[in-house]
Amino acid sequence: MKEPKVKQPKYDFEKMKLAATSSDPETRKEMFKEYFERFEEFPSYLFDNKEKINDLLLQTIQDIKKDPETPEKMHKGIALLLERLPGVSETTL
Repeated sequence: MKEPKVKQPKYDFEKMKLAATSSDPETRKEMFKEYFERFEEFPSYLFDNKEKINDLLLQTIQDIKKDPETPEKMHKGIALLLERLPGVSETTL
């Protein structure tokens, strides 16, 4: 017998946006990790990254990279994100 598909609850983008742009580094880090686990990308679109990477985004990426519990898949996601953003690379983090 086939298991019924478990439907994920609707994602609250307003809550995510508030947490992802919070002044609290730990709140941002946790929201970025949660977002990545669900969508397999980081919400960099919330920040103005046209000229250079946004400072809050950069700090959050650095915090995630330093965390020994960050899975390899997330490190690869960070590398892909950095390829798309101006003014920063893996070596500068």
